[in-house]
Amino acid sequence: YPDIRAAAAAMGSVVKDVYLPIEANVEAYQELFEEYRTLHDYFGRGGNDVMHRLRARRKVQKGQN
Repeated sequence: YPDIRAAAAAMGSVVKDVYLPIEANVEAYQELFEEYRTLHDYFGRGGNDVMHRLRARRKVQKGQN
């Protein structure tokens, strides 16, 4: 692309869709979100270092290939 504006025009677009929850499912969405938060905190905030170990293992593996 000749410049950043041309690249942005070709690659980027704004989608103006709006997604609204299905009212009958809001309680289930909230329950699932709470489970997601638990997993996030467990794996992402030090409750368990498994993600760090897996990332380190991947780096080692990439170095061997």
